[in-house]
Amino acid sequence: MYRRQFLAGVAMGAVAAAMYGSPAFAATPPDQLVIAINMGSMRGLDPHEANQIESAEILANLYDRLVYFEPDALNEAKPQLAEAWTISEDGKTFTFTLREGVTFHSGNPLTAEDAAWSLARLVKLGLAPAIDLRQWGYNESNVDTLIRATDARTLVVETPEPWSPGLILGSLASSACSIVDRAFLADKEQDGDLGRAYLQASDAGSGPFSLRTWRANDIMMADAFATYWNGAPAMRRVIMRHMPESSVQRLQLDTGDLDVATRLSSTDLDVFEKAGTIDIQKVQGFGFYYVALNQKDDILSIPQVREAFRYLIDYDGLASTIMRYYGHKSQTVVPGGLPGFLDDMPYSLDIEKAKELLAEAGYPDGFSKVLYIGPGTPYFEFAQSLQANAAKAGITLDLQMGDYLSRFRERNFDIFMGRSGERLPDPHAILQSYATNADNSDGAPLSGLLAWRSAWDVPKELQELVVAAARETEPARRAELYAEVNALYLKSSPALITSFERFDVKAVSKRVSGYVGHPTWLTRWDTVSKS
Repeated sequence: MYRRQFLAGVAMGAVAAAMYGSPAFAATPPDQLVIAINMGSMRGLDPHEANQIESAEILANLYDRLVYFEPDALNEAKPQLAEAWTISEDGKTFTFTLREGVTFHSGNPLTAEDAAWSLARLVKLGLAPAIDLRQWGYNESNVDTLIRATDARTLVVETPEPWSPGLILGSLASSACSIVDRAFLADKEQDGDLGRAYLQASDAGSGPFSLRTWRANDIMMADAFATYWNGAPAMRRVIMRHMPESSVQRLQLDTGDLDVATRLSSTDLDVFEKAGTIDIQKVQGFGFYYVALNQKDDILSIPQVREAFRYLIDYDGLASTIMRYYGHKSQTVVPGGLPGFLDDMPYSLDIEKAKELLAEAGYPDGFSKVLYIGPGTPYFEFAQSLQANAAKAGITLDLQMGDYLSRFRERNFDIFMGRSGERLPDPHAILQSYATNADNSDGAPLSGLLAWRSAWDVPKELQELVVAAARETEPARRAELYAEVNALYLKSSPALITSFERFDVKAVSKRVSGYVGHPTWLTRWDTVSKS
C-alpha cells in the first residue's frame, strides 16, 4: 500500500512540475533515501556474481567484508568484520581475528567458518568477480586449504605466492569478497549452485540494510537492520529506482522526489551547478574511457592505424564540453593519485597527422568500420565527435548504439568504445586488464581482461613489468616500476586507447548529509542522515 502511494506521489509531482513549470516539492520522507539509477546492466544481487557499479553499492550495504577503505583514505585498510589482523614475515599468511557478537540478517552468528566458506564460494563459482581472488593463484583445488577457519573467530588467508600485502587487503575489501550466511544458504541450494539462484533477488548478509524488494529494471528496497553491530542506520529505508533518462532524474531531483541522481547529462549537471541548488560529487572511478581496436582485424592491427586513431580524438574539445563532469584528460594508463601516475599527453587532435599515418599503413583513402557504443551520455556524444574527425581523415565509422558488451567479450567487433572501473584501488588492477594477456587464443579463459577482449598480443616486456610490480613489497620501488609500465604502455601503440580518466558523478540533494560516493563503488548508506 505505502509503496503504491509513494510512487504515485512521485509521478504526480513530476506531472505537476511539467504542467505548471514550478517545483511541486513532494519531499522524500525524512527517514528514507531515494536514489535514481540505471538498472539496465544489472542481472541480480549475488555478491559473488554481480559485477556492475550499481550492484556494488547495493552489496556494500547488504553485506560486510573483512576490511574496508574510507573514500578519502584508500591506502589504509580498516577493520570491518575483522577487528585485527597480522601478516607473516614472508607476506604470505594473513591471520584475521573476527568481531564477537556479529549476526546475519537471519539471526545466525557470523563466524570465521562463514568467512572461509564465502571466499571459497567466490573462487568455486568462477564468475567475473572471482578475478579478485583468482588473480593471486587461488583455484578450486587449493582454496579450501589456503583459506581456512582455525576457530570461530580466527580466519587464516594464505596466498599461494608472495604478493604486495596491500593488493591482498585491497581485494578482500571488494564487494566480491562479501561474507554470506553459510547455514542460511544451505537449504537454498539448487542442483549444487551454492545458493546462486536464491541470491539473485534475496540476501544472506550481515550489513546495515536487509533486502526487502528487488525487481529487475524497476525497483530495489532495503530496510535498516536494527541490530547491526555498528549501530542502526538513521535511514529506515533506502529505495533505488530504475530511471535511465537524465531529464526524468533532473526533474524529480528538482522537485524533491529524489535524493540522489546518478546518470545526469552534462547539460543537466551544468544547470544544477550554476544554480547551486544541488551538491555535485565527482568521484574518481579508477578506470578510463577507452577506444578498443580489434587486433584480429587486418587493418586495425597495423601500428600506424592504431596511432592514427590517437590523433582523431578531440581531447581539449571534449574536456570542455561533454566530458567536463565525466572525466579528466589522460592518455596513460595509471589513474591520478596512484603510484606510477604520469601526466604525459603527447597526443592532440591532428587530422593531417592521422592522414600521414594512414598513408604509411597503406590506406591513404581510409576504410570503413563499425563502432559499437553503449547507450546514453557520454558515449554517444563522444562517438559522434570521433566519427566526424575520422571522416575528415577518410575513415567511415558506422555508429551502433546499444548493449554490445557481449560482442566485446566475445571479440566479435571492429571498434568498441567503453569505460573501465576497478574495485581494487591499486595500479595493478588497471594494468592487469589493459596490459596483460597471457594467452591470446579465442578459447582462453581471460574474458575479464580488456587486452584479451581486444585480441592484443601485449609485448612480453610490458607484461613482465606488470607482474614484477605486483610482487614488489617496497613502496618506492613499486612506484618506479609502475611509472616504467605506464611510459612503456604509451609508447607501444596499444589496442586500447585511453583518453579520459573516469569519474562518476552523483547529484545529491542538500537535505542529505553523509552520502559520499566511494571510488571503489562501495558507497554506504548507514552514514546518511537528512535534514
